[in-house]
Amino acid sequence: MRTIRILVTLLLICVSTSFAQTTSSPTVAFVYLGGRDNQRITAFSLQANGSAHLVPGSPFSSPALSSSFPSTSLAVSTNFVFATDSEHIATFRRSSNGALTFASVVDATVSGDIIETLTLDRSASNLYAGSRESYQIFDKGAQGQLTAASEFSAPQSDGELQFNHSNKFAYTTFQPLINLPELFPGNQRCTFEAYSRTADGGLNPFDPQLARPTGVAESDFCPASVASSALGYVAVAYRTLDPDTKLGTGVHSIAVYWVLPSGELSFVSNFVTTLDALLPITLKFDPSGTFLAAAGTQGIQLYKLGSTGKLTKSGSPLYTHTHFREVRWDNSGHVVTISFGAVYFFGLKNGQLVQTNSPISVGGTRDIKIVSLH
Repeated sequence: MRTIRILVTLLLICVSTSFAQTTSSPTVAFVYLGGRDNQRITAFSLQANGSAHLVPGSPFSSPALSSSFPSTSLAVSTNFVFATDSEHIATFRRSSNGALTFASVVDATVSGDIIETLTLDRSASNLYAGSRESYQIFDKGAQGQLTAASEFSAPQSDGELQFNHSNKFAYTTFQPLINLPELFPGNQRCTFEAYSRTADGGLNPFDPQLARPTGVAESDFCPASVASSALGYVAVAYRTLDPDTKLGTGVHSIAVYWVLPSGELSFVSNFVTTLDALLPITLKFDPSGTFLAAAGTQGIQLYKLGSTGKLTKSGSPLYTHTHFREVRWDNSGHVVTISFGAVYFFGLKNGQLVQTNSPISVGGTRDIKIVSLH
C-alpha cells in the first residue's frame, strides 16, 4: 500500500512539473507605451509564446515631466527608457522585471519649439530629439545620462529617423503644417529627407536621388512611413492623391529601394497594396529584414521581401476595421501595434501573422517602443 502511495505521489509530481513547464514561458521583451493624455509610461512583459502581462508598478511617471504637454514620445536602449513631454527628456532606468525608475532629466527646449520625436541610432550612442525647427543631438552616457552635443537646423525635422543597418544613413518623411492641401491645393503634402551620420553622431543632409515609382505621379509620401531592412533595402510608402483636391484617396503603394554605398536610393520594385490611402500607414521590418508589417486604418498586413527586393503579400490582413497607429517588432518574431484605445500582440507562424494575446485596453496611447532581451 505504501509503495502505491509513493508511486501516486511521484506521478503527481511529474504531472505538476510537466504542467508548469508547458504553461510557463520566459520573458523575451518589454513593451513600453507613451501616453497621449498623461505623462505615464505603460509597460508590458512579452513572453516567448506571445502572451503579455502588465509589469509590476506600471504605469510609470516622473514629476520631472510637465503635464502642460501631455503627449509622451519614447526611445529605448538595452537598459534605459527615454521620454519627453515636448520640453524635457527624462531618463528611466529599467530593472530586470521591466519596471522603470527615474534617473535624470535634461531641458530640451530651443527657441520655444517643442520636441515631437525621439530616436536613438542603432548603436544607442546618440539620442536625436526632433522638432519643427531642428534635431537636437545628445550623447548618451553609460548610466543613461544625456549631454547636449550639437543642434542641426532643419525645417523638416519632426519625423522619427530611420537609420539603415550600417548606421551611416538616416531617412524620414515630413509633413509641413502650412502645406496642407485642404488649404493650399496643388502642394505636395510630404517630403522625403536623407542624412548621413558622422562619427560623432552629427547629421549632414544629402540628396538620396529618390526616384518615384512609375504610375504614382499623383501621390505623396505617407508621413512617417519609412522602414529599413537588414538586407540593405528601404521601403517607402506612397499614397494616391485625388488630382483635384490633392487629398489622399485610393490605396497605398510601397516602393522598395536598394541603399547604395553613398546612401543614395536605387529603385528596385513597387507593390500596390489594398490599404486605404486616406490616412497614413506605418511600416516596420522584422529584425531579419524579410517580413514587413504595414498597419493603418484597415488593420495590419504582412508582406515578405524576396531576395531580389520584391514584396509579396503574406497572409490576409487582420483587424480590418481597426485603425492602427504604430507597429514594432521584437527579436523573437512578435509584432506589437496600438490603436487609439488598445494594444495588440501578434506572432509569426508559417510566415503569417497570428494573434498571440487578446487586445489589452490602454487608452490614449501615442508611442510604442520595445526592448528585446536577446
